[in-house]
Amino acid sequence: MSTHEPTRRNFLAAGLAIGTATLLPAQQAQAADAATKPAAAPAQAATPGPGRITFHAIDTHHGATVGTLRVDLLRLEGGQYRLVKSFDTVKNGRSDGAVIEGEALTPGLYEMLLHVDDYFGKLGTQLPSPTFLSKVPLRFGIHDAGQRYHIAVLFNPWSYSYYRGS
Repeated sequence: MSTHEPTRRNFLAAGLAIGTATLLPAQQAQAADAATKPAAAPAQAATPGPGRITFHAIDTHHGATVGTLRVDLLRLEGGQYRLVKSFDTVKNGRSDGAVIEGEALTPGLYEMLLHVDDYFGKLGTQLPSPTFLSKVPLRFGIHDAGQRYHIAVLFNPWSYSYYRGS
């Protein structure tokens, strides 16, 4: 190998140097713009509003939610979770409309308690006793009651995951 041929290490170092040299002027320009702009107005306090919570549960054991799932919605009040509403999903695993909406939805900490043991029991799914999962808590926060929150959960007899959907 000739001493004039770049090694891989030299090539990577040169690429990093060129990339950095390209980005620095843009970052400096952004910093200068930020310094000349007025400060953003402070965020308004979240208030009750036209937001809503909807729900969708997918049974990954059977490939679709084929039965109804009992769900309890609770809100943290005074250090304890208190029941707001209980509902059953419709056959496709969705809430039948909004679970809670409008003025009833306030900022705070919430929990949805899924009765997965009862769900699989009603379907006759062969599971050990006691079941690995029974009542599954999903905890989440509402910071702006004017937004829509869609709680989506994937579940089976041994695991679950949930996220804020669209």
